[in-house]
Amino acid sequence: MLILASNSPRRKKLLEDCGLTFKVVSLDVDETVTETMRPEKLVTMLALKKAKSVFELYPDDTIISADTVVVYEGEVLGKPKDEADAYRMLKMLSGNLHEVYTGVCILKKDKEVIFHTMAEVWMNDYHDLQIYDYIKTGEPMDKAGSYAIQGLGKDFVSHYTGDFFTIVGLPLKQLLQELKALETE
Repeated sequence: MLILASNSPRRKKLLEDCGLTFKVVSLDVDETVTETMRPEKLVTMLALKKAKSVFELYPDDTIISADTVVVYEGEVLGKPKDEADAYRMLKMLSGNLHEVYTGVCILKKDKEVIFHTMAEVWMNDYHDLQIYDYIKTGEPMDKAGSYAIQGLGKDFVSHYTGDFFTIVGLPLKQLLQELKALETE
């Protein structure tokens, strides 16, 4: 059985849209990081941690997990703590370029596949009223960097390079390739 170790409705929908049969098992995993690390190491480490927590309960299944962060001028932006934090992030990103990193882990018996992808996103210049109106929708509150490119937050995005699904939080092309490779091994 394929298990998605995430309570993200976006990741769940992406896997459903791919036609995969899976179940969702999400455990509360401490995502506190005490050391400074590069974004790609951070997202892969957290994805592995999430996958291992579920794998302990379901060792005969294939576990998929992911973690996404936004990075602006070296600062890692995760999910906002509150509306003020969402405002701070969106204000910081306005008119600027940032990177989005998504780490993915697949665990299956004696196999461990870990990878990350990165995309660059250029934001439009937007003003405080637009930020406040967006925050009122609630959409930014569970998103890395406080915006959803696949939702209302798309209006803040000028353009991007890289995989759109990296920005959403699950790089499907590489994930599906890795799952197929595991099936043939």
